[in-house]
Amino acid sequence: MLVNQSNIMRLLKNFVSFFLALLVISLLTFILIKLQPGDPAANYLRASHVAINDEALNAAREQLGLNKHIVVQYTDWLVAILKGDLGTSYLKKMSVLELLGKSLLPTFQLGIISFILLSIISFALGLISAIYHGKIIDYLIQILSYIDISIPTFWLGYMLIIIFAVTLKWVPVSGRGGLINYILPAITLITPLIGQTTLLIRKSILEQMNQAHVTNAIIRGVQKRYIITNHLLKNALVTILTVFSANIMALFTGSVLVEEVFSWPGIGKMFTSAVKGGDTPVIQAALLFFGLFAIIINSLTQLVVHYIEPQLRMQKREASYEKE
Repeated sequence: MLVNQSNIMRLLKNFVSFFLALLVISLLTFILIKLQPGDPAANYLRASHVAINDEALNAAREQLGLNKHIVVQYTDWLVAILKGDLGTSYLKKMSVLELLGKSLLPTFQLGIISFILLSIISFALGLISAIYHGKIIDYLIQILSYIDISIPTFWLGYMLIIIFAVTLKWVPVSGRGGLINYILPAITLITPLIGQTTLLIRKSILEQMNQAHVTNAIIRGVQKRYIITNHLLKNALVTILTVFSANIMALFTGSVLVEEVFSWPGIGKMFTSAVKGGDTPVIQAALLFFGLFAIIINSLTQLVVHYIEPQLRMQKREASYEKE
């Protein structure tokens, strides 16, 4: 009974933490928007192709609620968000929620494909580098990883376009079409992450190699394949999952530059276009989405780690029994 109560309290605590995190993100988003250069009312008039003068500015501020106290502005905005109203785009003259919905699919499709490629490549390289520690292939993988980390994303994207799209004409220059259109954006998105993910996986597996249970398994003559799967990977799983969850957030937030370079019609492209045009409601919605996505991924990662890590479960059970 006490264990069930403990689970309920943990769920309530997670819910309260989730809600507070959302509240903080909304507050930071509102403050950042207020600190950005330019007048939102002027941006609204400019997007509406209306001459900017004192009378028009006053009317726009009245319409947008910018003449209210800043606390009232934040409260009204937060209440509207909770009702599912993200406002209307200055540039597109359409619901921001609808605009966000149209941009989600392209971003998620690119992110999922990129994540699958990143996971397979970095996991394989990290495992090979750790197993052949101190060998030539290990040093080669480390050198390539450090080079990957140093490559600027936007530079890589333009180089890939020039070489493979413009010069060789193997793939389309930009846009979203068939599967071939995903090749260059996905490579650009994952290349800097492959290096750091490979090194982190290598480090995690090497740490497990120095543990007593691995040494004992080797002395007992356990097959190498069994040692890798049941001793190294199993015990390094928590670290690897944490790294991959960070990669998910990096892929979706990093898509801002990649989508701009390849004219990919996703959230990143929507965000950069909104920043250029001073489209405040769209900027706010994009920032909220990135923050909400990060919270969800972090929460899911903690939930998965809780269920796959026996030590954490035992600690929680012992704490419950002590209270009993």
